[in-house]
Amino acid sequence: MNEERRGVYPFCAPCTATSEAWRAAEAAGPVGGRFYGHRDVCENCGSSVRTLYNTVLWVPVSKVGRFRIIPTGGRTYVSRKVVDVLAPAVVRREPVSAIVNHPELEGAPAYKQAEAYWDESEPGQALPFYQSALAEREMVLAADDPATLRVRLRVAQGLLATANYGRAIAWFELVTPQLIEVFGPHHELTRAATEAITGARLMVGGPRSEAQLLADIVAADGQVDDDAQLLRDRAALGKALLACGDIAEAVEALIQVVRDAAPGHPDTAIYRTALVEACGVAEARGKRRDVQLAGAARRLLSGADAPTST
Repeated sequence: MNEERRGVYPFCAPCTATSEAWRAAEAAGPVGGRFYGHRDVCENCGSSVRTLYNTVLWVPVSKVGRFRIIPTGGRTYVSRKVVDVLAPAVVRREPVSAIVNHPELEGAPAYKQAEAYWDESEPGQALPFYQSALAEREMVLAADDPATLRVRLRVAQGLLATANYGRAIAWFELVTPQLIEVFGPHHELTRAATEAITGARLMVGGPRSEAQLLADIVAADGQVDDDAQLLRDRAALGKALLACGDIAEAVEALIQVVRDAAPGHPDTAIYRTALVEACGVAEARGKRRDVQLAGAARRLLSGADAPTST
């Protein structure tokens, strides 16, 4: 593989640089989306630019945007959203971590061993040590503290590197919004998470396969005493179901997550946002039952006893 090809597989470097990761939702029935056009074919990776439109009764009604598409057989494809005007690089001050008050965490044996394995390109060896280091940090630091987020990202990357795609997706779904909030959308850590989840989904094979994989993982979570893992995996399942167009099932899954989320925990804000987004889809595109579930979800979100992030 030469330098020209070193983009985010299967896209080449130039096509990667002018686009951003994007999640495609499955569309079924008369309401959905359709690509039109076929231009700017890349000689390096074979991708082409196509325009996506929202459709009603298969008639285009509004433009969503332009995307680089690589067909993968039949009606399946992988895609990246074209960035028409590259955002200027924003210099953002590095956030301050409370780890300055806990220097022992940086010198903890588990963290030092994890970093050593990672530097030696041994993510599988590093993963259990990062998981131990993360548990130590979350006992002292906030889940969205910059130092915690760096280790959370390493755990997600370790899961991806060891082909544990479902749990990797669940971690990236949780940590990416936190990275955006803390470090900004253009930070190298945020970009790494965004591209990694795209790669994980490419390996899984699309929203329907992702939802089935996550459903199996959630079922397996019942045998493990780890409430945080169950919430994380179930929230990812809800988002995957939403991408499949299974709106009612998605809202129900996310309602359960928000009900079980811990008050005052930073992760709860991510789960609440996911439920709000699902409600918006249900109200805009759903059937009567979907709209009713969205109403119940919004009552949960606004209730006095609803879990919040503060």
